[in-house]
Amino acid sequence: MIKIPYPNQQVLDNYFDDVKDELLERIQKIKAGKKVTRKKKTYKVTKPIMSILNYLDNENNLKKMILAKPNNLIRMIQFTEKKFKKARYSKEALNNILFSIFIDYGYKKIDKLEFIDNINLGSCPYCNRNYIFTVNKKGSVKPEIDHFYPTSKYPYLAVCFFNLIPSCPTCNGFGAKEAKDTFYAYPITNPYELKEDDFKFSISPESIEFFNVKNKKYDFGSFEIEVYGNNANLEVFKLEELYKQHKDIVLELLIKKAYYPDSYVQELKGFDFSEDEIYRYLFSNYKEEKDLHKRPLSKLIKDISQELELI
Repeated sequence: MIKIPYPNQQVLDNYFDDVKDELLERIQKIKAGKKVTRKKKTYKVTKPIMSILNYLDNENNLKKMILAKPNNLIRMIQFTEKKFKKARYSKEALNNILFSIFIDYGYKKIDKLEFIDNINLGSCPYCNRNYIFTVNKKGSVKPEIDHFYPTSKYPYLAVCFFNLIPSCPTCNGFGAKEAKDTFYAYPITNPYELKEDDFKFSISPESIEFFNVKNKKYDFGSFEIEVYGNNANLEVFKLEELYKQHKDIVLELLIKKAYYPDSYVQELKGFDFSEDEIYRYLFSNYKEEKDLHKRPLSKLIKDISQELELI
């Protein structure tokens, strides 16, 4: 996993301005009609549900909700779940009414490309193996966006900025995250809250002679790639299994360790290259944490390079 940098306040304010009018108009329409029809089924707005709609029909309240930071999203879920247990209204009815507001008239109206551009993210923060863009049925480029907390269980978070995570089709699709409950069952780490060493790659040698680079006899069978971090992330995104398929990247680093003497690096420094420029030249990769999102597998290359004392 790699960290998504927090956006500046202007980006957040612009995002809210883009979505608020549609949401407020939909909330007010539901309040006036006192019912919502979804999938040929009608749900009535009872008094308890009306009180929730009245709360949401306030620009300041709506803004606090939509721009809530990841920790506040957790508090919102905790608060809401307690309310569900005590409330007299049907959770099915409220969920469908909220779905109609925040998904049908919220998430589906968002300009996904503009959203991604404002975040300025390249590779998938969940796996850092793939880029986040795909092609739709019409042949147009489109980004993949995952709901960190799934809409099927938490529809009221469907347009919350920090609940929308750019991702790759593998992590967001079948066999990986899908609609897994990331609050109760799989408490994965939100990429916005990630710390630099929360996830780490390492080499597990098959023999104690592994780091004797003079042998220069490395092959795929001489080591394994180990991934350390939140077990929920490793399980949901199958990171250990997937990264075992990237031994060729590590093998290249081992070869560079064997054939690139320190004198070569010192020679490059003599041309007034910075350490970061030398790293980019040798490994076609970014070294700074803030840049890791720009290229797939950058975290793997950085961690193993450091372990091998290449950088």
